[in-house]
Order: sequence, then structure tokens, then C-alpha cells
Amino acid sequence: MIGNKKSPMGMDAPSTDAVNRIVEGTTFEGNIRSQSNMRIDGAFEGDITTKGRLVVGPKGSIKGNVMCAHCEVEGSMEGQIEVVELMALKASAKVAGTVYYGQLSVEAGAQPVGTFHMGGRERKDVPMMGKPGAVNTLKGAELETGAPQVKKPEVARPATLQTKL
Repeated sequence: MIGNKKSPMGMDAPSTDAVNRIVEGTTFEGNIRSQSNMRIDGAFEGDITTKGRLVVGPKGSIKGNVMCAHCEVEGSMEGQIEVVELMALKASAKVAGTVYYGQLSVEAGAQPVGTFHMGGRERKDVPMMGKPGAVNTLKGAELETGAPQVKKPEVARPATLQTKL
């Protein structure tokens, strides 16, 4: 058809207006990666990664790791949560874990528990030494800083008198 710009079947680009839903009464275990928005009104256990907005409805619950652009919580979330932009906790929200966010909005009545960090999580590929949670030190390691070196003042020592007998 002339002027029809519709792509061939199955080749449509992902829509940012599309919403993936897990409805109330549904339990889902696994991992989800999506380009579009998501709404959880049921129970989800696993990892969610979306470049869109994540909404957890009043009866929705998530246990696991979450990475998204925006997040609005009315239900419960537990785990490590990374929100690039705004994380909004409504009055009925219960959030527990480690949370990284660009901006945070908390309504009266919300129950945030855990560690909340403004800004993105630093990703370091540092090999672990020893057991997790143990304090490790590097013997002989020196640290260079840009600060000027300060010399220690020399302590005046009393002169010793030697006599020959």
C-alpha cells in the first residue's frame, strides 16, 4: 500500500508506551529484561531489568534485584534496587535492601528499611581476597596522593662526650 510505513510482521520496534504486566493472583519466578514499562500487581521473585518505568501496585511484591529508569512503589520490594532517575515511595510502600537512586520521593507512611544511596552504584571489578565480609589488608602497599610531602622535623639529640682513659 502506498504510504504504509508499517514494518514487516514481527519486526516492530519496541514501544515505550507498552506495559508488561504481572496481574494480581499471579506468581512469577525468574528473570525479566525489557525495553518497555512494567507493572507488578502479583508476586515476582528474581531479577528485573528494564529501561522503562517499573510500577509495583498496592498488592504487588518483588524479591530480587531490580534495575530501571523510574520506579513507583505502592506494594513491597526487597533486594538490591537501582533506579537511574526518580524512585517514588507511596504511603503504602515497604522497601527493604540496598537502594541506589537519582532522586527520591517518600510519602508519609512509607516504610523504607536498609541503605539508600543517592547516585549510581560504582561498579568495580576488584577481585575478592579472602572470605566475604572479612577485612583484608595489603602488606607493603603504599598510597600516593597529590598532597605535598611533609618532612618530619629532626629532633635535636644531646651530644655525647667521649673521654679516653
